[in-house]
Amino acid sequence: MMRALLVAWLTVLWLVLWRDVSVANVVSGVAIALVVLALFPPRQVTGDHAFRPLKLLVFIGYFAWKLVVSNLMVAREIVTPRDHVRSGIVAVPVVACSDLVTTVVANAISLTPGTLTLEVRRDPPMLFVHVLHLHDLDQVRRDIRTLQRLAVAAIGSAEAVAAFDADPQPDVEDHPR
Repeated sequence: MMRALLVAWLTVLWLVLWRDVSVANVVSGVAIALVVLALFPPRQVTGDHAFRPLKLLVFIGYFAWKLVVSNLMVAREIVTPRDHVRSGIVAVPVVACSDLVTTVVANAISLTPGTLTLEVRRDPPMLFVHVLHLHDLDQVRRDIRTLQRLAVAAIGSAEAVAAFDADPQPDVEDHPR
């Protein structure tokens, strides 16, 4: 069942790329999808993850909003003569996140202009993020914690959601190394 859905999805993507629904494109799309799945079989996600579509939409909405705001900030930086850059590296604790959720959060941070995930540590669980406009250290941590909370709510296990909600925001020293 899952394989058929993947073939259908890849075929739809193929048709969108060609912008033409024809018998030849559908047949070639199915053939390409089967070859792709044979060469790169999907791996099962380990761990206990849940998929909550409405929570995922909230996560995507928050991420899209942060993307727009950060793009505007970087654009302003480019077009104005004054230099507003005050960059720094911020250590942010990772709470109740599996490897999958941590990867989603780290990539979302790196995709946002003005921020870049530099390092992910497991012991203690921590993200090190370079921030281009570091004016309020606590605000940066709150924003990343909100991103973590929304990602856990969207794709984390029920235990991870409960653990994240129960854990107070941990204090991190300003000089992590």
